[in-house]
Amino acid sequence: MRPKGHSDEEIYRRMLQLMLEKKLFLRKHLTRDEMALEVMTNRTYITRALKGRGLNFSQFVNSFRAQYAIELMLDPEYRDTPPADIAELSGFSHMATMNRYIKKSAGATACAMRERILGP
Repeated sequence: MRPKGHSDEEIYRRMLQLMLEKKLFLRKHLTRDEMALEVMTNRTYITRALKGRGLNFSQFVNSFRAQYAIELMLDPEYRDTPPADIAELSGFSHMATMNRYIKKSAGATACAMRERILGP
């Protein structure tokens, strides 16, 4: 039985709120245990809340990182920033992981998307 206030929906909502407000996804080595402490629950409930949406913890976190990376790449201030640096700024450990998630969400790799929108 879950403690009061720890429904999957409530846990997921609190996780989303923390990702948006505190940008926890920028922590390169964010763990389920750290998320659980932030949400004030345990890692099992974190896993259940995500599993009910067809996600694992890495997918959840990396989707926020990919969106942030896209925002950075489309920001004129970061136009000349190499993709590897964008990956680092977005919390990714590897550029290949960033490209995989960006391709999944935007349909193109980071470089191709940037060129298509901002030009060469």
